[in-house]
Amino acid sequence: MDHDPQIPWTQLAAFVRQHTHDVRNHLNGLDLEAALLAELVEGGEAKASVDRLRRQIRTCANQLRALSSKFSEPPTGRAAVPASMLMLVWQDQAAALEPKPEVAWAEDVGDAKVTVDPESLAQTFRELLVNATSFGSGKPLQAKAEVTDGHVQFTLSEPKDAPVDPSQWTPLKSTRRGGYGLGLWNADRRIEASHGHIERRYDSSAGQLVTTITFPTLSPAQ
Repeated sequence: MDHDPQIPWTQLAAFVRQHTHDVRNHLNGLDLEAALLAELVEGGEAKASVDRLRRQIRTCANQLRALSSKFSEPPTGRAAVPASMLMLVWQDQAAALEPKPEVAWAEDVGDAKVTVDPESLAQTFRELLVNATSFGSGKPLQAKAEVTDGHVQFTLSEPKDAPVDPSQWTPLKSTRRGGYGLGLWNADRRIEASHGHIERRYDSSAGQLVTTITFPTLSPAQ
């Protein structure tokens, strides 16, 4: 409509965070009531029904928590961290996923260091792996870290069954159940908050989506 208000992103994000927080509080109250009910009912179908109710309540609460986190401002705190340690963080994220993605790892960064928020970058690594597993071809992924022209590059290559156009991926465009197109967008914001750069391109010769995260290396004096 021509007269729809143009709502600033920060205002929309604050509303979503507060609204999901309020709804989660109500869900927590329902979970407590269901827990009391579970103590009152005896076995059989009634007990099974209460257990299902509690699982559904907790699933809703977790989904709201995940959605709210996508609207949070990315952390800006940073520290000097060995790039080799960050590669181990990435591998730990892969090992914690179910199902575990099959990844070929390669690392050649020596003693290079970068200034990042390790926890925030770990969440970005996780998001990249989850997305690659959810929308990939099922073939093994390739992840590597290397030093190039004074920068550390973390690269994830995902085999694809058909060409993709990352430029068309925008937040809130997806209508897939449980997904809103916010995961990769939020990952990009985290990289930018750490003064890094992230780029996605489709390599038609290899049939792969290549995601590259780049950070400047610290000088030895730093």
